Order: sequence, then C-alpha cells, then structure tokens
Amino acid sequence: MRRILQAILLTAMLLPLSCMAPDAPEGKILVEFWDYPRLPAVSEYVEEQIAEFERLNPDVHVEFTRLSWAKGGERLDIAAFAGRPPDLAGATLKLKYVEAGLLEPLDKYLDEPVPDMPGTVWREDVHPEILRAVQWQEQTWAMPWYKEGFVILLNLDILEERGVEPPDNGQWTWSEFINATRRLTFDRDGDGRTDVYGIGYNTGKEKWEAYPFLFAEGMQIMNSDGRRMAIDSDATRRGVRRLLEMEYAERVSLPGAGGISDDTTWTAFSGGERRLAATCQGLWAINAVAIQNRRLAETLAENPEMTDLPNPLRVAVALYPRMPDKPQVMASYGVGSYMVFKRPTDPRRTEAAARLARFLTLEHGQEINREAGLLPSRKSKMDVLAGDSRFDNILEMIPGAISPPTHPAWQQIDQVLGEQLQLALLRRIDVDTAVRNMQERGQLVLDDFWESRDAAAND
Repeated sequence: MRRILQAILLTAMLLPLSCMAPDAPEGKILVEFWDYPRLPAVSEYVEEQIAEFERLNPDVHVEFTRLSWAKGGERLDIAAFAGRPPDLAGATLKLKYVEAGLLEPLDKYLDEPVPDMPGTVWREDVHPEILRAVQWQEQTWAMPWYKEGFVILLNLDILEERGVEPPDNGQWTWSEFINATRRLTFDRDGDGRTDVYGIGYNTGKEKWEAYPFLFAEGMQIMNSDGRRMAIDSDATRRGVRRLLEMEYAERVSLPGAGGISDDTTWTAFSGGERRLAATCQGLWAINAVAIQNRRLAETLAENPEMTDLPNPLRVAVALYPRMPDKPQVMASYGVGSYMVFKRPTDPRRTEAAARLARFLTLEHGQEINREAGLLPSRKSKMDVLAGDSRFDNILEMIPGAISPPTHPAWQQIDQVLGEQLQLALLRRIDVDTAVRNMQERGQLVLDDFWESRDAAAND
C-alpha cells in the first residue's frame, strides 16, 4: 500500500502547471467538481443543477470538470494524493481515500431533514443495502445516488431469426441458457466460419461482466471483516470452468474474452454487423440502446439517402443464468455516489461541496435515474423504473445485487483477480492455479493493508 502511494505521489510531482486548481471570482467560495461522462439527459440535469445551486447560493462558484472514462480514475488518484483533489467527485466510493484521511464523513448530512419529505431524515429514506456500500467502520463516506446492476441484453432480431424465445420472466437455468446460446451461434453466410456468437462479455481490471457467472455458483471474495480472502473454493472453480466451457467447449461466446476490449464487445452487439446475439452489460446499456436508436432515426430522417445504416436495435433484458441447485443472483459495479474531499484550511469549501452533493441527489436527482436506467438510492423513489417493461423482470433484484467488497484495498485485489481470470480464460494457466493465485496474492494485499494500518495506529 505504501509503495503504491509513493508511486502516485512521485507521478503527481510531474503534473503540468495547467492542472493547478482554478480560482473563484472574488468573494466567492470555490467548489471544484469532477464527474464522469453520463447519458445526455443526466449530463444536462447535472449542469442545470449546478447553475441552480449557484443561484440559490450566490456566494458559491462551482468549477465543473468532466473526466474521461479511460483516465479519469488515474487523474483523480494523482490529484488526491498530491494534495490537490477536487472538492467533490462522482464515482463509486474509494476507501483508499478514507484511509489516507482525504475524505469528509457525511453522516451529519444524512441526519438532516429531507426537504422533499417533511418529517423524514435522509438516512431513513436510503435503501440500507445501498447505504452500507458507502460506509466503512460505522461512518458514511459518500453521498449515495444510484445502484448499478449487470444484465444480459438480447438482440430480438437475431433471436427471431433463429427461432429462440427470450427466457420467461427474464430468468433461465444454466442448461436453458447454454441451449439458447448454441442456437444463437451460427454461420450466417455459409463460408464455414462462425459469424454470430450467442454471448459476449469482458474481463480485466474494474470489469465485472464475468463475475455474475461465478457468484451464481456461490463464490465469495473475502470474509466479512475484510481480513481473509475466501475466493479459493470449489464455487470459484466451477464458475471459471463455466466461462471456459462457453468459449472452448460449446464455442458460444465471442472469442478472446480474456483480452478483448469493451468497445469490441459492444460494437459486436450494437454495430452494423450485429455479431453478438447477447451481451453482458451494466444497466446503463439498456438506455444507451434507446439513445442509439433515436440517433439512427434522426440521421435517417435528415439523410434518407443513407440506406446503409443499421436497423434499430430491438432488445430484451434477462438476468444471468441460475446455476443448478443455486438461487438466482445479480451482481453490480456498486453504488454511484459523490465523495467530498476535506479542505482543512478552508472548511467553507468542504461544507459547500457537501451541500452540492446533497442537492444533486435530492428528489429530481433521484428521478433523473429513470433516464439512465439506474436504481435510485432512496426507497421513496425506487418506483421511477416501475412500469418500464424493460425493467419488469430485474427491478426487485437490483437492491440486493452483489457489489464489490467495501474495503480500502479493493482496487489492488480487483486487479489481482482480473489478471488471474484473464490468464485462465486465455489458457495461459489452469483453473486451479488461477484460483490459488487469486487467494494467495489477494491475501498478500490484505496482509499488507492491515499491517500498515496496525503500524500506523501504534505510531
């Protein structure tokens, strides 16, 4: 852990001067706000709410920066550990910032009344599973906004072409799933090579699309106190073998799951060639398809001569398959939230940032999740996706979806697990070796974390 932080700090010294923090207009409190790209309606909401917050708080100036998905996390890490973080950042909670003393606990804001629900405090209206995802050692370290979840998107045109029905109620057993993906994997043009595959997914650091297959077998990553890895199990081995079976025995999954990029998989599903009948994606992809279809329609209306455009993508949504004698499960990237960084020398900035986080996640901030296809964090707003047939079969599963462990060393462990899973899927190492490495190398990370923490507590 210490070596990693030292490397980050060294890199931070090389930052160009252009990354220096902006100044606020004279007499105003500056709030630097960094966030990732979002779907158009949500991006518009965020920008409108920033302007409204400034109107309601004329002594505050918000400087908004949009991060990139590719490098945003790295940029945030470098800035945070160099002592130049933003005041507010949108992301899943990163507990390494908590351990470094960089984040402001937000419990006092959770215990305040909710303006749009008289007589209720914020904490009472946040779903308990979602609240736990932003807590560590009895304190709350981020303002929860929504919860993600993983699903399987099905291309209905390909299903109809092959005479395959979507699973009833969006749920299927492993055998039903395999039988369907066999029929959905085929040579369309008769040249003897497979043109369309039944399923596609990605693996790697911070890519969880494959993990629901392992969780469905009963895999656990670490024990409840976060001190011992628990991933070396028969359940984990069965899950990894399921992935290998799909690619090498059944040959129903898009080849190269141990190394292909996100863009490759998504383009194979949604691009003009439509080489994937189904793909494992986050909830965001449901509305992303709708947006893509709208843009196709607009382009065709403006350019009717463009006859080579792909057809609109008709999709159905299903859960991952249920394994024999196991309950149905769902997995999730986690809880989207806002982290507030401490400003010990300027507590007014910390307070203003926390107020902005609250403001963005109030009533309208919950309802805008409908446009993103994400589950709101507040119990009173969880019906915003109700009535949307695309979510009928999955909605009740999202609150309890299995999220990454809430642990300060999770990012390093995630990298270890992702690397070993990729090596197994590329058949560079066998399943037993991959799972043992996950356990042993993950345990080294945990031991290093707890030793460093205990040493710091005794200093």
